[in-house]
Amino acid sequence: MGKWPMIIAHRGASVDAPENTLAAFKLAIEQGAQGVEFDVHLTSDKKLCVIHDHTLERTTNLTGPVFAKTMNELQNADAGSWKHPRFRGEKVPEMEEVLSLYTEGTFVNLEIKNGPIFYEGIAKIVSEKILPWKNNLRFLISSFDHKVLEEVYRADPTLPLGILFEARLYNLLSYIRSLPFPVYSCNVWHHYVTPAFVDALHREGIAVYTYTVDKMEDVERMASAGVDGIITNVPGTLVRMGGLVKK
Repeated sequence: MGKWPMIIAHRGASVDAPENTLAAFKLAIEQGAQGVEFDVHLTSDKKLCVIHDHTLERTTNLTGPVFAKTMNELQNADAGSWKHPRFRGEKVPEMEEVLSLYTEGTFVNLEIKNGPIFYEGIAKIVSEKILPWKNNLRFLISSFDHKVLEEVYRADPTLPLGILFEARLYNLLSYIRSLPFPVYSCNVWHHYVTPAFVDALHREGIAVYTYTVDKMEDVERMASAGVDGIITNVPGTLVRMGGLVKK
């Protein structure tokens, strides 16, 4: 087995705390994750909120679409009780609150959730709002919507971009070469990752981050394939596992 991959906390330490909340992000730091992944949407007052779903029912006590609420309304919601009563009062954080938790050099995979609800102008807002942290944190902007990544590139061509996909593309390298922006990474469902897949992308200078990897047999398979990072709901477990491997 080669170098142990970077461990990236998926929506924070989301097995142990409610996903995409400050509690989950703080716990991911405590557990030793080297990076964090989270999702952003636009509120009705054009703030960047951190939540996965386009609707609020699953992870808050509110209902309806995220875009219909102001940031203040979301921050007065309960985004923790669904996980466990001890998390009652956890809120939907604004993106800047999450970034403020992390120290220099932390890897931040910011996923823009665009589609089936599309947020006009979100690419430009993201590129502007991360400016205070741009020189301290290692950003990767990713999305399943590759058109919005083009918009990020137009807003700030220095930001690394990751294409998210959950399919076997017919000719991945040809597709990447056809895009109007440079691809820093492929963020791909772990079931499609093989050593040959990783080698082909590495030869093109493209990193491979794989999601969502929680089972130990899948972790070992990804590490053996040579992926650059593992996005996981159990970062503490994988950090400990990496320490044992290094020994």
